[in-house]
Amino acid sequence: MLSLLAVWAPRLAAQGVAATAEVKAALVYNFLKFTEWPGDAAGPLVLCVVNPDRRTEAAFAAVHGRTIEQRAIQVRTLAAADSAARCHLLYIHDGGGRELQQLGAGQPALLTVGDRDNFVDAGGAIGLVELDGRMQFKVNLEVMRRGSYKVSAQLLKLAINNR
Repeated sequence: MLSLLAVWAPRLAAQGVAATAEVKAALVYNFLKFTEWPGDAAGPLVLCVVNPDRRTEAAFAAVHGRTIEQRAIQVRTLAAADSAARCHLLYIHDGGGRELQQLGAGQPALLTVGDRDNFVDAGGAIGLVELDGRMQFKVNLEVMRRGSYKVSAQLLKLAINNR
């Protein structure tokens, strides 16, 4: 699955902005797929998206209702002032440190993903970056170690700053 994503993501990114949003949604879906939340094996996986534009909202709508190991994915849209307490993964679209501090503070079970260049430096777990026309990602291993979740080693090997 990861190798298919590695081939698929660059091709979609070359198709334009709407496809870039789809690639980001596909990557986030795979982050959910390759993450375990110990002690939380029942109920839906809640993917929260902060302040999405129309393209991002449409791309993530395609993820809503899919399943991972018989757990349905629920996609919720949040404003920066909302609570992320019930989220498993928090995707911050075009945001950075301020949104991350407001929504992610004190929630070690929350896996945070963002698409700003400095997202992992600001304390996010996974940052999506576009390099040479390809969507890739960086990880903040220190943040991940503090988290109440386990990310697959195979997924971590694909990070551009974890080689």
